[in-house]
Amino acid sequence: MKNFVLNTILPGGDKDFQEGIYIILFNATSTPPHLLLAVDGKIYSITDSGRQMGSPLEKLLLFIKRKNIPSIFVEWKTSNVESIEKITKEQFSRYERVVEGKISCLFPIRDVVAAVLGNEMRQANFIFELLPLMEKVNATGDIFELNMADTITKGNFKLLTYTKEQLSTALQSASLK
Repeated sequence: MKNFVLNTILPGGDKDFQEGIYIILFNATSTPPHLLLAVDGKIYSITDSGRQMGSPLEKLLLFIKRKNIPSIFVEWKTSNVESIEKITKEQFSRYERVVEGKISCLFPIRDVVAAVLGNEMRQANFIFELLPLMEKVNATGDIFELNMADTITKGNFKLLTYTKEQLSTALQSASLK
């Protein structure tokens, strides 16, 4: 597997993440990480057991800190948070849950990004494809970490890339646990 490098990662220990938009890589050191979208303190996500629409980010942050879960928060730079929250609700409503081999936790996030930044964002099938597309149009801001000091070297984190088949295998083994 190759690596995708996230650069200039900042410690997020004291940041509350309640304002703005963040793409969250939850359990960032696992392959694949789980992806969530935080919009002004509310989180949106799909898993194999269902959809999360507007749950308090504060609860997730407490869980991440209490359980010491390595997580990355990529800021999405935009001036119109209200319209993104509306688009987020619309796009996430189109997905019930993750379906192995067909729908990943990235898809609703990718659809939100595409609705705002353009259809070329829909080309991404993995987070390591979406983030460079967003960077290309200057849509990413600061990157923060929680519980990842041991895995960050000189402000950089190497996220493992993977194929669709490796993703499927990882999801199957996770559902057996």
